[in-house]
Amino acid sequence: MIMLPEIVLVGALSGLVQGLSGFAFGLIATALWAWMMEPQMVVPMVALGSLVGQIVSVHSVRRDVERARLAPFIIGGALGVPLGTLLLQQLSVPVFRTGVGIILVAYCSTMLWVTKLPRVRSGGRPADGFIGFVAGVMNGLSALAGPPMILWCALRGWSKGVQRATFQPFFIFVQLLALGLFVWQGTLDLAVLRIFLWVGPVIVLSSWIGSRFARRFSDLRFQRLVFLLLVVSGLSLLSPLIGRALRGLAAG
Repeated sequence: MIMLPEIVLVGALSGLVQGLSGFAFGLIATALWAWMMEPQMVVPMVALGSLVGQIVSVHSVRRDVERARLAPFIIGGALGVPLGTLLLQQLSVPVFRTGVGIILVAYCSTMLWVTKLPRVRSGGRPADGFIGFVAGVMNGLSALAGPPMILWCALRGWSKGVQRATFQPFFIFVQLLALGLFVWQGTLDLAVLRIFLWVGPVIVLSSWIGSRFARRFSDLRFQRLVFLLLVVSGLSLLSPLIGRALRGLAAG
């Protein structure tokens, strides 16, 4: 049963946090919508919402975009997204929730507790292409291309401006590609679009409101709070798996 008010509320919350912090729409929306909808509806919804947010904000980095730096990521993503969308068709709700929970706990814990990331200077364009492929698969499978791309750009030691000018155009490309494939495969249908007609305007409005108040918050403290809440959300998604493991240990 689709819970439209709750779905819209999650869209508003996710958009607000993205407006305040500049990130985390897909992480928050996926973590909460995973309890409300099947993965074949969650993923195109998150892809649509993320695309709206990226299109609104990408203009601020357009002058820093370098095609040569972006190209290997795009090529890798173009190969990865179709594989991810095919895997999504076979994905069950428990597996989806467990996978999202693992991504949230692993990625957000890293961003919380690793104060200084090492720099990766080797690998070059082939390594960039591989990361683009991994992010593309994750985007097609879960609409969560962010963790591998954001971590990799940080490991490269690039400035914040260069990082954003690399991963934001990449996100727009893989989201557009995934949405096209979802339409072709029938995953993005009228039922999903009807829900998004309610959610989309709320995301835009809440993101705009968040961006207006962003300067009043400490970026570091706010981001750490968001990551901490996402770790808790990830653990809640993993709670059935954790419960079975604890019962197994007790029985043993």
